[in-house]
Amino acid sequence: MKYSNPSFPRSWALIAVSEPGLDVHEVTRTLGIRPDLSVNKGVPAISGKSVTSSLWQIHSKRDASSPLEDHIQELLERIAPRRKEFQSFCEKHNVVLYCSVEFNNGNLEETALSARTLLLLGNLGLKLSFHAWNIPERRRRSEDQN
Repeated sequence: MKYSNPSFPRSWALIAVSEPGLDVHEVTRTLGIRPDLSVNKGVPAISGKSVTSSLWQIHSKRDASSPLEDHIQELLERIAPRRKEFQSFCEKHNVVLYCSVEFNNGNLEETALSARTLLLLGNLGLKLSFHAWNIPERRRRSEDQN
């Protein structure tokens, strides 16, 4: 759903696992979930250097103006058909839910997660990592918008 008048801080979320010995193809087979990004160790990166740790990710496709909880719910829906396999995988690997939220200067709704969402995340064994980012001051000031 797109929000025509954003009242929430911009946000995004993704689930990732990254370990040196990880085989991303095996992760996909084990979980039965198609990743949005998967890179095996040793593959050349954009920088030209080799990737030092394999990476497997699924991303929220929600609009950035959607509440963070909507991003997380979308990811949980993708996992739902393979919940048991995912839960078992999380017991053996460091799987992280990365949440990025724009700094709120008080003009927007608060970013919050419901008890139900927190319970679902905890039951899966996901670790949470939050990244707050700020709009550059130059673009926030009304004087700079003229």
